[in-house]
Amino acid sequence: MKNNLSNTLFLLVFFGFNYYVFSQDQKINIKQNDKIDSLVKIKIALDKERYEKTYFTLQLYYGNLKSGNEILAKCKSEFPHLPVDLSFETPNYKVQAGYFKDKLVSLKTLDTIKKVFPAAFLLKKTNN
Repeated sequence: MKNNLSNTLFLLVFFGFNYYVFSQDQKINIKQNDKIDSLVKIKIALDKERYEKTYFTLQLYYGNLKSGNEILAKCKSEFPHLPVDLSFETPNYKVQAGYFKDKLVSLKTLDTIKKVFPAAFLLKKTNN
């Protein structure tokens, strides 16, 4: 009986002391440098500027002017909702369609366009 009582007393003291030792405060202190907030604001501004300058377009053709004009006309008739552009980049002409901010939308449009223009591909461009 004495042994049982001493074991019980020992367990109560042991667990009671553990509870006191391992208990934590409800208060959390976070120490950080003041420059972090200014750096985060700068990063957000740079990302916004980069997002506004970046867009996706679909390149349909790169070659001579005659074929470029044919592909331009075909694209305008097949996809009247897409803006299409014929431009010159030394030494060839290129036909590009669409102006997309969202890559997912541009990829879905690319899948549709590839049925008519199998050589089409996605370009990521930036405005200066």
